[in-house]
Amino acid sequence: MLALDMVVLVLMAVGLVVFLGEPLVRRHASELLQSSSERELEQLTLQKETLYTAIHDLDFDYHTGKVDQHDYTELRHDLEEEAIQTLRQLDAVDPMAALDGELERQIAVLRQSHLPHPTREDGCPSCGARRQDDGNFCAYCGQSFRPA
Repeated sequence: MLALDMVVLVLMAVGLVVFLGEPLVRRHASELLQSSSERELEQLTLQKETLYTAIHDLDFDYHTGKVDQHDYTELRHDLEEEAIQTLRQLDAVDPMAALDGELERQIAVLRQSHLPHPTREDGCPSCGARRQDDGNFCAYCGQSFRPA
């Protein structure tokens, strides 16, 4: 009877160790399996978000008078250039970037092929779609029909 109790206790201890240790081992294994392109994509995405935040903070500082016009213009230009480079690097690494561009192209083609041919006075000044009802905005592109 004592041996059976010992076996049960050992099995429970082993089960507890496996139960608690499995997530740690799985996380470590998944980190090893993560490819370098995934790490680069993650790093570039973080860099992009950091640059967007820096631009937002710079705009806020300028509007509150903490940064003068000359410094603002120079810093904003530098941040925008760095953001553009980061976005280009992201496009080169991200396999979905090419699909996004193709999807946008196909959407543009579909929109153009399904647009009615408006007359000059009842068409949208932005996309050329025929104005529907007495709406204030174009149903296709969202352009306001009211003068600004």
